[in-house]
Amino acid sequence: MSLRTKSLLFLLAAASLWSLSGVLVKTIDWNPLALASSRSLVAGFTIIFLTRRTLDRRPPSRPQWWGAVFMALVGLTFVSATKLTTAANAILLQYTAPVWVAIFAPLVLRERTSGRDWFFIALTFGGMAMFFMDSVSAEGFWGIILAIMSGLAFAALPMALRYVKDDQPFKCLIYGNFLLFLVGLPFWRAPYPDLGDVGLIIFAGVVQYGLPYYLYALASKGVSTLEMVLVTALEPILNPIWVFLAIGEQPGLWSLIGGAVVLLTITAWSVLKTVRPSPAVQ
Repeated sequence: MSLRTKSLLFLLAAASLWSLSGVLVKTIDWNPLALASSRSLVAGFTIIFLTRRTLDRRPPSRPQWWGAVFMALVGLTFVSATKLTTAANAILLQYTAPVWVAIFAPLVLRERTSGRDWFFIALTFGGMAMFFMDSVSAEGFWGIILAIMSGLAFAALPMALRYVKDDQPFKCLIYGNFLLFLVGLPFWRAPYPDLGDVGLIIFAGVVQYGLPYYLYALASKGVSTLEMVLVTALEPILNPIWVFLAIGEQPGLWSLIGGAVVLLTITAWSVLKTVRPSPAVQ
């Protein structure tokens, strides 16, 4: 199996695990900053455990610190946005990331965005727009602002990981999680989560956040930045499936049509990348 194929599989697995976030964040009854902080504490130790054989003890470099800041911003803004607005709004606006990557990756990483890539970006966003026509609302102004910021951070993080892909990219994730833990620590106050919610926070830190980010960093060595954000756009497609299984909420017709468009677009785009690679991957 080639490095690129492995990387794509890692991205698909990461998107599947990330998609549990909506259900978990809505279910756990605690301050959103405290929730993001506690989840990141668990996730940071999870990534340390997974990288214990390869991680060196050198202090982080400046690019690694930038990656850590972007990592912290992703978790902080997304959890807060999910609490303040609908999960659909938060996920949709976070996945404006491919557009920001297509704009900034050529400047930062010299990864050219081809006309074909722009075409598939447009199709993906068209499908996602249909997917959320059933649920997008204008409520939660600050939640929407935070979700847009989450999209910018989610675009910057894979660029940072790609930039340090040969120099311990996991440090970005470890320090980013601990940075978010410290930022949210002052919000650890009553009413505290009960025992069931504590178990969910541990599950979220290990399975929904720590492990998928570990796979995401592994994937950074074998795919372009644009692929890192476009393939993981499966997350907002899988998210309502878990919501339906957990609380019985059924997606509408536009959601089903939009999901089919995104799935077909990503599949076709990935196949074309394999058969006829574009100049986007240097």
